[in-house]
Amino acid sequence: MTDALTALETDTRTDEDRALVERFRAGDDTAFDALIRNNQNRVYGLLWRMLGNREDALDVAQDTFVRAYRGIDGFLAEARFSTWVYGIALNLARNRLRDRSRKGRDQGVSLESLENEAPGTIPAATTADCPRGAAEQGELAAALEACLEHLPETLRGAFALRVFEGLAYEEIADAMECPKGTVKSRLNDARRRLAECLERRGVIGGDAA
Repeated sequence: MTDALTALETDTRTDEDRALVERFRAGDDTAFDALIRNNQNRVYGLLWRMLGNREDALDVAQDTFVRAYRGIDGFLAEARFSTWVYGIALNLARNRLRDRSRKGRDQGVSLESLENEAPGTIPAATTADCPRGAAEQGELAAALEACLEHLPETLRGAFALRVFEGLAYEEIADAMECPKGTVKSRLNDARRRLAECLERRGVIGGDAA
């Protein structure tokens, strides 16, 4: 029942976003403000998990919507606006991470800062999408966020879009501009690495891959 309601809400939001895009293209600038309101929290959540801190996530989220505003002609009507915006956000996040690396600023994030700054709790996920564990939910959530910081950007992005944002494989493939098979491979690799990281932290047992 919950999955059906979630799917209905997603379809409703998608239809609303498409209508807003058409209004914006017709000259109604207020429609883009509504598009931002509909999508800013999810875009920020994705960027926080990609970049690891609030300041960078907010900065890149703002840039994401500026790029979307300027490039709206490149949005295809049959696509989901949210998926298109995720793709923009991921590309900008990769640029920010590379810029950090060149400047020697990409030093990771402490577990304490993750616990204090994380944008909400991790949603419930199936065991197919998240390594299993018997630890308390809060401890697992904080450890998982910390382990995510150490994943390569492509694995982190695929995992965040699947588990935290609930995107289908096809939508992730569109956002990341790669084949669906590559998405599945990245997710499998991300789950394996996260399970190993959580095991090293003592959060889950050795059979939880």
